[in-house]
Amino acid sequence: MDEATLVYCEWHDAHSERGWIDRSDIDADPYVVRSAGWLIPDAKPGHVTLAQSSGHDGALDGVVYIPVGMVVRTVALHPPRADTDSLP
Repeated sequence: MDEATLVYCEWHDAHSERGWIDRSDIDADPYVVRSAGWLIPDAKPGHVTLAQSSGHDGALDGVVYIPVGMVVRTVALHPPRADTDSLP
């Protein structure tokens, strides 16, 4: 994965209730999800595609496909550079 971009993505997920509920108990607020991962551009039309991990051989793990209509915002993150920054 050359020149990968690490991103934060906030989106509204589809969700359901368990069993029968009264109409007055319907929650009108969206279910907000916050995800971070490596952006995989143009992987699936109409979706923001993120991978949790990327192997040295280009293999991907933990891939999520978020329909663009559910995306609230996406922000590029800047991971530490191996040559100048370090993590504890």
